[in-house]
Amino acid sequence: MELSVLKAKRLASWHQDGGENIPNPAAASDFINRHGFVTLYSASSEVPNLYWGYVGLADSRAEAKWDSAAGHVYTWRWELGRTNAAFYGLMAAKKPTWISWEMLPFVLGFGMERRDPEEMYSEGLLSANAMRLARAFDGSDGTLTTKELRARAGFPTGKADRAAYLKALEELELMLLVCKTFSPDGDGEDMAHSLVSAHCRDAVNQSLSMSVEDALVGFLVRYLPNAIYVDVKLLGKHLRLPAAAYASALDALQQAGNVTLAEGLAIWIGE
Repeated sequence: MELSVLKAKRLASWHQDGGENIPNPAAASDFINRHGFVTLYSASSEVPNLYWGYVGLADSRAEAKWDSAAGHVYTWRWELGRTNAAFYGLMAAKKPTWISWEMLPFVLGFGMERRDPEEMYSEGLLSANAMRLARAFDGSDGTLTTKELRARAGFPTGKADRAAYLKALEELELMLLVCKTFSPDGDGEDMAHSLVSAHCRDAVNQSLSMSVEDALVGFLVRYLPNAIYVDVKLLGKHLRLPAAAYASALDALQQAGNVTLAEGLAIWIGE
């Protein structure tokens, strides 16, 4: 099949072809569950996003204004979060990503750091500030508001301390050790932070029963049918996929007749 045809099919699947769009949070929840892995705004060419799906066109520029289309979609974070529609954390190209609950065990299987933070810290693989945040959850139920987390970890208010806090938090989020969560009865822009091991215990347990390669196979067989195809190199880069396991997973899918690899693309061809 020609690349232009594949691109047209993907644009239609991702609601980026000027046709049907994603009009509201309820439709966004359905979209996330169908695709399994979706960013809020455009972060990667290999991942669908809610903003382009809302405006219905690819390459639409997001304006940093509350009264713009981008500002409208921004508020969906809380509406989706309060209904626990999906997991919300940093993943694709280090940007906010919605991951369906069905897809989450596979993403954790290849993306979550399996070592204990204390072990990583002792080996110099985790910064002192990130370790402070990880230890701040000790004695809690696994969820802390931003105010509580900063206070427990010793990051007082102030611009300099805020920058250090955000950098340390990002470090834990990118390892999928901490995620953002929302109170179902919260107001305004309230948001909390939860240990993934506590907030998503079942998904974590499922992920730990898989090899990294099996988790990648599980992810790809669920993701590719609606993505139609992916640029192998870009997807690997944007999701920070372990190269050897990623190559083995793609080879296994090709051998099974699910995927064809051509000109740097992995193209879904069926069950």
